[in-house]
Order: sequence, then C-alpha cells, then structure tokens
Amino acid sequence: MEYAMRTAPFLPPLIYVVRNIGDSKMEELTQRVGLLEKTTHQIQQDVAVLTARSENFATKADIGTLRTELLGEMGQSEKRSDGKFEKMALHFDDKLGGMARHFDDKLGKMALHFDDKLEKLELRIDDKLDKMEQRIDLKFERMDEKFEKKFVRIDERFEKLNVKFEKLNDRLTWSIMVPAILAVLAWFVKDLLVKV
Repeated sequence: MEYAMRTAPFLPPLIYVVRNIGDSKMEELTQRVGLLEKTTHQIQQDVAVLTARSENFATKADIGTLRTELLGEMGQSEKRSDGKFEKMALHFDDKLGGMARHFDDKLGKMALHFDDKLEKLELRIDDKLDKMEQRIDLKFERMDEKFEKKFVRIDERFEKLNVKFEKLNDRLTWSIMVPAILAVLAWFVKDLLVKV
C-alpha cells in the first residue's frame, strides 16, 4: 500500500486559520510571535549558561587519563587486598588449626571422663543388680521354705486322711462285708443242704 506524499510545507494550524480569517487573528498571531521571541531569548540565555558550564566538562583525553589512573589504582588495590586476604587466610587457617587441636583435646578429655563415668555407672549398676539378685534369691529361698513347710503339712494331712480312709475301709470290710459274705455263704450252704 502506498501513501501519498505531502508536497505542501507543514504549517501550524494557527497559520492556516490566520490566512483564512483576517486582521483579528493577526493580532493574536503578533502576540504569539512576541511570546515566541521571549521564549527564544530565554532559550538563548540557557544555551549560554550551558556553554559556560561545558568549558568545565572533561574531554575524551581527560577521561582516558582518568581511566588509566583508575585502572592502575584498582590493580594496586587488588594486589594489596590479595596480599591481605592471603595473610588473613593463613591467619585463619592457623586459628582454625589451633581451634581444631583444642577441640580435639577437649573431646579426648571428655571421652576419657565419659568412659570413667560409664565404668563407674556400670559398676554401680552391677552392684545394685547383684544385691537385687541376692535379695530376690533370698526371697525365693524363703518362699521355697514356706512352700516346703506347707507341702509337708499338706502331705501329713493327706497321710492322716489316708489312714482314716484305711481305717474306714477296714471297718467297712469287717463290719459290713464280712457279715454280708457270711450271710451269703450261710444262705448258699442252706440252699445246698436243703436241696441235697
């Protein structure tokens, strides 16, 4: 798509209006031109101030020199800081090594102390367990003795009961069974004798 080119010079819309309208607009245009002259004068003053200030601006050569100086100082500063960091690293390594040795010593002492305490605790626990075991053994022995006595008494009672049952059995045998057997025999003999 092609656009038509504008051939007429570009004029602000006010000028178009001025051309077309006449004298009353001409006065307005004169006032506007006066304002433009004042504004232009102000712009000229500002440009003069900026020009005066620009004399103090740095040139490309000044910036290059400054850049070279800054790079040199930065390099020296970097070397100094590298040296300081190396010294700090060595000092820090020494400190850490000392702290590690100190910590290892303390841990070793704590481990020995802890081992001693554990051994003492183990001995105390063993002693207490031995004493408890002895007390428990004594209690079980006493309980065994008590049960033995009770079982002996129970056995004696059963023996007495067995003796009583035997006596009762003997009494029953002699008091009931023998007369009953004799009565049956007597009846049998009587029946036999009567039939013969």
